[in-house]
Amino acid sequence: MSRLPGVIALAAIAAITVVPAHAGMVDKIIFGKCSSAMRKEYEKAGKQLLLSHLNATCNCVVKEMKNKQSVEQAKTFCTS
Repeated sequence: MSRLPGVIALAAIAAITVVPAHAGMVDKIIFGKCSSAMRKEYEKAGKQLLLSHLNATCNCVVKEMKNKQSVEQAKTFCTS
């Protein structure tokens, strides 16, 4: 019975550390999909994609999707 507070504390710490790790992974997945799509679009158009432009656009998409925007809404907002 005396171990219960320790187990609860450990579970609480684990839950707190998992949430940011999960959120970071989701951000990386969104950023990766965005950068892949941008590279394909630019390659298809025969244009050079600057890394700074890719980073700014995909970071914007990640931010907008965190704000509950759809992929299309985020893309429209971040590329206009």
